[in-house]
Amino acid sequence: MLSSEEISRYSRNILLNEVGRKGQEKLKSSTITVIGAGGLGSPALFYLAAAGIGEIRIVDSDTLDITNLQRQIVHTTESINAEKTGSAITTLKKLNPHVQFKAYQERLNSDNINSILENSSLVMEGSDNFETKFLVNDACYFMKIPLIIGGILRFEGQVIGIRPDTDACYRCTFNSPPPPESVPSCADAGVIGSVAGIIGSIQATEAIKYLIGLEETGLFGKILTLDAKTMNFRNISTRKNTDCPLCGNNKNIFEPRDEEIGRIC
Repeated sequence: MLSSEEISRYSRNILLNEVGRKGQEKLKSSTITVIGAGGLGSPALFYLAAAGIGEIRIVDSDTLDITNLQRQIVHTTESINAEKTGSAITTLKKLNPHVQFKAYQERLNSDNINSILENSSLVMEGSDNFETKFLVNDACYFMKIPLIIGGILRFEGQVIGIRPDTDACYRCTFNSPPPPESVPSCADAGVIGSVAGIIGSIQATEAIKYLIGLEETGLFGKILTLDAKTMNFRNISTRKNTDCPLCGNNKNIFEPRDEEIGRIC
């Protein structure tokens, strides 16, 4: 149930026919696990907390560096050298005290991922490495948890929505992590901070839509790519891959397969 203060706080959500009081209560009863409190996690966390998600779990093993502040806007200069999960929660509690936050200041691995993701309504992946993206994809597939994966590099970004057993998974599209030396990181190649803001905000929007029952109109089963230099968005449908070790029971992957799509982490 929503308190009178929550009804006032979320009134602009509740005014929408697609949300209403019932939809807002769905958001309050939901749990989202956000992987990464960095460039993508920062804007996503702000909007998820503001929207009234009941519980937000934040997973990140890093501490804050001054170079992060150009895009990781959930943190402040005063938080340099602090753990990112704690820094993020300190900021977000000031935004919305009605949300429950849980910090997991650790790196995801095969030993801890199931316990961290357990009972999540949805997982939002915003890490900066392919190994974590594949690990989260596999865990969500077996745990039957919807997943929204984001990636950014330079002026480019992408979002992929995956419902297990319904949409092509991350392995259907990318097969396996590329060799570490083949894909530059943001630390090596750079990134425009506002691109992270765009992609993270899209991830949060898709998560909210899913939780209130509007997933059919969004990015599940699709890849959205952004070239911020030209401000060109492309929407590409995905198909399950027969060779995928998880869900290979369909014909080939999406057409066309663009080389640039696979190099954004």
